[in-house]
Amino acid sequence: MEALSKDLWVFIETGEDGRAKSVGLELLNPGRRLADAQGGALTAVVIGYQTEPAVKEAAAYGADKIIVVDGPEYEHYTTDAYADALYALVTKYGPTTMMIGATNEGRDMGPRLSCRLKTGLTADCTAVDYDEETGNIAWTRPTFGGNLMATIVTPRTRPQMATVRPGVMERLEKDAYRKGELVSIKPKLSESDIHVQVLNVV
Repeated sequence: MEALSKDLWVFIETGEDGRAKSVGLELLNPGRRLADAQGGALTAVVIGYQTEPAVKEAAAYGADKIIVVDGPEYEHYTTDAYADALYALVTKYGPTTMMIGATNEGRDMGPRLSCRLKTGLTADCTAVDYDEETGNIAWTRPTFGGNLMATIVTPRTRPQMATVRPGVMERLEKDAYRKGELVSIKPKLSESDIHVQVLNVV
């Protein structure tokens, strides 16, 4: 698909308490630098249930805009619900770049989403950079058992997508008084859209 904006998106995972998981807040740091280089907004995407704490944290750690999908159907992660929500958001707003934490959820959802969008996905990145000449993100990841580092670009399709390892980026300094633009999206999901039901969390 074609990018409709120069915005960079960071997916913010949430816990059962509605708070942001650390990896999403970490990614707002390189996201800030890359969004500024691209000339777009740094946008946090929060999906979950009763996510107000995560929204406040995303703003405090640097997000210019926070897109929120909040509902009881998103209380527990399922591939169907989260991938459908993100696909709808990406096709509507058209970011040029998207970063996802390389967690169990991110490694499950990232490939599903990139396949639907017909774009590339670089997995398990440990560093990111921006090529001003081409406008491409250079994703760096270890390969061959960690003995070599590969730098990967997605020159022909958008959004440029990657999952980034938790713990390799430092958070920006927190500003508890910082506010971001809030965009609240009502979920359009029916029970028939979700093929997996979470019965218990151990």
